[in-house]
Amino acid sequence: MSNPKSLAREDSRQILRVRSYLMAAGTSVLVVVLLLAWHLLGMLRTGPFVLITTLIVGWVAVFYALFRTGLNRQAVDASLTVPQMAAASLTLLTAAFVADGGRAVFLVLLTMVLMFGVLRLRTRALLVYAAWVVAGYAGVIVLLRIFKPETLDLRLEVTQLLVLAVAMPWFALMGGYISALREELKSALHTVEDRERTLAEAQRLAHFGSWSFDAATQAVEWSTETYRIFGLDPANSAMVGAQFRSLVHEEDRDRYVQLIDRAVEGLEEFDAEYRIALPSGAVRWVHALAKPVTSRGRSPLLRGTVMDITERKAAEDRIRQLAHFDALTGLPNRNLFMQLLQHALAKTLRQGTPLALLFVDLDGFKTVNDTLGHDAGDLLLAAFAQRLRRCLRLSDVTARLGGDEFVVLIDDFDGKAEVGAVAERVMVAASTPYQIRERSCNASASIGIAIFPEAGRDIEALLRNADQAMYRAKHDGRGTFRFWTHGRAGPEAAAPADDTAGT
Repeated sequence: MSNPKSLAREDSRQILRVRSYLMAAGTSVLVVVLLLAWHLLGMLRTGPFVLITTLIVGWVAVFYALFRTGLNRQAVDASLTVPQMAAASLTLLTAAFVADGGRAVFLVLLTMVLMFGVLRLRTRALLVYAAWVVAGYAGVIVLLRIFKPETLDLRLEVTQLLVLAVAMPWFALMGGYISALREELKSALHTVEDRERTLAEAQRLAHFGSWSFDAATQAVEWSTETYRIFGLDPANSAMVGAQFRSLVHEEDRDRYVQLIDRAVEGLEEFDAEYRIALPSGAVRWVHALAKPVTSRGRSPLLRGTVMDITERKAAEDRIRQLAHFDALTGLPNRNLFMQLLQHALAKTLRQGTPLALLFVDLDGFKTVNDTLGHDAGDLLLAAFAQRLRRCLRLSDVTARLGGDEFVVLIDDFDGKAEVGAVAERVMVAASTPYQIRERSCNASASIGIAIFPEAGRDIEALLRNADQAMYRAKHDGRGTFRFWTHGRAGPEAAAPADDTAGT
C-alpha cells in the first residue's frame, strides 16, 4: 500500500502542475486575442486565423486531458514543460508563416514561451530551446521567400532574426540563472523546514524546565515544565529547602545536598543527575544544571535548567542489557564508547574541563595471531585489556574498537604531562612479556594522543587526529606515543613528535 504522506505530497505536486498548465492555457487565450486583432487589422486572413486558433484550442484540450486523467505522471517530466513549449512554439512559428505581416509580435510570444520554461528547465535545455526557435524562425523566412514572397520584407525579417539570435540565448542564460537560483532557494527552504521540524521535535521531546533559587530570600521560581517534570501542580507554590529535598531519592539525597550547597556558596556550578520520587510513587531521573549569579553583598542567585532524563537512563540500561561491551575483553565496544565520548565532549563544552583521547594499537598482535593461532591472539588481547584497565583511574574510560585497537578517554587532568604519564604506564604494561599457552610472547603499544580543543572540537576530529598520531608513533619505531599537533598534513606528518613524547 502507498504511504498516505507520499500520496499527499504527490497530490500537491499535481496541483502545482495543473496551475502551471492553467497559466500556459491563459497565455494561449491571450495569443488567440492577439491573432483576432491581427485578423481584424487585415494582417491575418480568415483561413489562417481559423487554422491557428484551432491548433491552439486543440493543444490546450490535449494537455488538459493529460493532466485531468493523470497520464502526465507517466512522463519523465510530469509537468510536461518541454512538450507544452514545443507545441506552443510550433504553433507560433506556423502563425508567423501564415500571417501577412506584423511578425514581430510572434517573436515576443516565443520569448514568453522561453520564460515559461524558466520555471522548470535548466540552462542547457533553455539554450537548446533558444537555438531551436532561432533555427525555426530562419526556416519560416526561407519558406516565406519561396511561397509567399509578396508578404516578406526580407531586410526587416533578417534584422528580426538577428535580434532573435542574440536575444534568445541571452534570455536563456538569464532564465537558467533564475532557474538555478530558484532551485537553490527551494533546497534552502527545504533545509530550513527540515531543521525547524527537527528543532520543534527536539523541544517537544527534551522537556526542559527552568528554575531559579535565591538563597537570601529563599524565593524559588519554576517554569510550568519544571512542575510537570517534578509531577506537581503548577497552581501550587514551588517547593524549597527540606520540602523539596524530600522529593529527592534517598540514595541521591546526600550528594544532591552537597552539590547544591556548594553552588549556593558560589564555589562551583551545580551539575547533577539524580532521582526524584513523584507523588504518584514513580521514580524519575532528572539532570539539573545551575550557575551561581553573584552580586556584591548578596548570596549567589542560582539560575538553572532541569531536564527529564528518565528515558535516557532507561536507554542506557537497555544498552548495558544488550551487551554493549566487548565479549572478549569486557571493555566497552565502539558503540558504547562513542556514546560515552559524546557525553564527555558535551560536558567539556559545557564546563570547560579538559579532555584527551588516546588511540592505542597493540604491536605484535598479528605475529602472535599468525604463529600461535586466533585463540592465542584472543588471550593476548584479553591480557592486555586487563593491564590497560589497571593503568587508568576509575574515572577514565577505555574501550576496544576492534582487532588490536583500543581507545582511552581521559578528562579532568592537569596538562599534557599527566596524559603523557598515563601513556608511559600503558606502554610499560604492554611491553611486559605475556605467558600465552606456556609460551612467552612479546608485544608493545603505539599510542596517539589528541587533546581537546587543539586536536579538534568534535568527535570525528578527535578520533581522526588521535589515529593519525598513533600512525606517527608506529612510523617512529613503535612502542612509543605521540601527541597530535596542528600544522602538518598526512597520516604521518599530521602527528609529529612532541617535546613531551615518549620514546
